Amino acid sequence: MSQTTQPYTIKMVNAIGLSAAERSAAELRFRMALESSVGGREFVVPTLQACMLARSLISHLAPEELAHADHDAEREVITLWENAEDKAIMTALKPLNRDMGEARFEINT
Repeated sequence: MSQTTQPYTIKMVNAIGLSAAERSAAELRFRMALESSVGGREFVVPTLQACMLARSLISHLAPEELAHADHDAEREVITLWENAEDKAIMTALKPLNRDMGEARFEINT
């Protein structure tokens, strides 16, 4: 069975003071780090979707319910995505050597 990779785009927004080339390079660094952290390009969209689903499944839980082992999988999926995203952000922004304020990366599927 062949697996198709779901397409997605990365866009850096609110990047005040960056040239188009700097923005493009930061977007590329973000993409490469994110893909590396989740295991490859084909896993970015499914991992993001799994994280969003996990968040929705546990959003209504009280802290004591959330701590229960029944929700370990949801917490692990969320942690995987958040760690990958944090690493990608740091990788993308570090070479810019300046405070990027409200800059962020949007992933569109």
